[in-house]
Amino acid sequence: MLDLEVVPERSLGNEQWEFTLGMPLAQAVAILQKHCRIIKNVQVLYSEQSPLSHDLILNLTQDGIKLLFDAFNQRLKVIEVYDLTKVKLKYCGVHFNSQAIAPTIEQIDQSFGATHPGGKSI
Repeated sequence: MLDLEVVPERSLGNEQWEFTLGMPLAQAVAILQKHCRIIKNVQVLYSEQSPLSHDLILNLTQDGIKLLFDAFNQRLKVIEVYDLTKVKLKYCGVHFNSQAIAPTIEQIDQSFGATHPGGKSI
């Protein structure tokens, strides 16, 4: 299970590698190739009919992470963690989820601040 640091609006990674918003597709693929013993089962999803109008996606199925790249300039535009049971995430060095326990709204609010317009941090 990957243990990753979240940097909001910037990146997701650890001491050895980092997926950063704006990075080129080739750089992300190089990271995946270099760490293929740790990051396995990567799907490449794209539109065969209209490759320049739909995002290219690297789906890390084993880790519950999708990396969405702009079809035209091939830069990372979204990092989506879609399965919190497959990855351990931390913010400022403090874990906010585990395999057994999903984070609550209160934990997310405490870690990141308000999660909706007008919300207040505690």
